[in-house]
Amino acid sequence: MKNYRLIKQHRDDTLFRRNVRSKFKKKAKNRSLLGVNKQERKIRFSKERTDTFQGKRLVAPSNFSLLENTEEVISFINKVDTCYSKGRNLFIVMTDVERIAYGAIIVLLSKLIHFKAKKLYVNGNFPKNKEAKRILQESGFIEYLYKNFNYQDEYIFNKKICTHANKIAEPALTAQIIANASKDLWGEERRCVGVQRVFLELMQNTNNHASKHPGEKHWWTSFAHVKNEKEDKICFSFIDYGIGIFTSLANKRDGIFLGIWDKIKSKFGNIDNAKIMEKLLHGEIHNIAKNWKHHKPYRGKGLPGIYGAMEKNDISNLQIISNDAYANVSENQYFNLNNKLKGTYVYWELNINNNNMNK
Repeated sequence: MKNYRLIKQHRDDTLFRRNVRSKFKKKAKNRSLLGVNKQERKIRFSKERTDTFQGKRLVAPSNFSLLENTEEVISFINKVDTCYSKGRNLFIVMTDVERIAYGAIIVLLSKLIHFKAKKLYVNGNFPKNKEAKRILQESGFIEYLYKNFNYQDEYIFNKKICTHANKIAEPALTAQIIANASKDLWGEERRCVGVQRVFLELMQNTNNHASKHPGEKHWWTSFAHVKNEKEDKICFSFIDYGIGIFTSLANKRDGIFLGIWDKIKSKFGNIDNAKIMEKLLHGEIHNIAKNWKHHKPYRGKGLPGIYGAMEKNDISNLQIISNDAYANVSENQYFNLNNKLKGTYVYWELNINNNNMNK
């Protein structure tokens, strides 16, 4: 009887100490969560933070900007691609990111969505840098990452990031984007015909040229309002993950660009992709295309139409990355990259001095 009482007392003491420890841990956890939003709580206490995580940890570049740190960011994105192709769970380490740009955010997000569609686990943490963390939170990236993405949706518009499930040109959606962006810039909605043209040209190019089959690839876009003592502008980013401009040209088997690759080599010699990008923007490739004479003037068709919008001051600071070619069009700079982007990324700006009309 005495032994039973001792055993019971020992068991009660053990349970009491366990309950005290549990309550202490719970209170400490609740204190640490004060002022923390739901998405960050999921990341902070996700299973990836434990030693049991089975997958790949990738460290994001400290300058996570596709324009300022092009080679390193593309290399990082390609590593994300490799994880996906191998079917591995992924944790993005963003602790030391000091600078982050919307373009890189949508490029990364467009990749991570495929992990979720494939039922692979993907997560990450926030930058320590307060400004980088703020941009990431305000972009809508976290909401998208935890959203049940439906490829059958007509389109999804959340804060500053947008995509279209049907992968086609969508004038109504671009009008909504421009209305929101112009209101941020001028305090009221304005008509920006040049921006509308850029969007429609890019969406149509995605539908026709981004893959071997029309309508096969998604496009993603975003906009961000940058305002400080030096500038007041809207920064637009557009990404499609097809086969890229140059692979698309080489694969053309019909239409006005039939046999265009051979014509390029015959007309201009063995030039690199950066030089081809320049000639595409200036309409020189279109001029040698079969039957293109029936489509003159070439302005308003594909990349020459986008270049024309910049020339007419409808947009500013046009920059394009496709495969291994980088074009800073506004500065007339074209060069080749060591790392290839699987698709085409286009960046442009709208400022208060660009053409616009009252709505």
